[in-house]
Amino acid sequence: MTVTAAQVTALVAAQFPEWRHLPVRPVLSHGTVNALFRLGDDIVLRFPLQPGRRSSP
Repeated sequence: MTVTAAQVTALVAAQFPEWRHLPVRPVLSHGTVNALFRLGDDIVLRFPLQPGRRSSP
């Protein structure tokens, strides 16, 4: 799965309009199953790159 800065920007604008003015920058990371993005200077957003496992009921 791939997550782009444009997708993250659109999600932030739709779900957190008060933060839409903050820049979105990808964080290069190796050895993780998450895509990381910095939102402004103080917030890091994490998006899983692999489908999650669901526990049995």
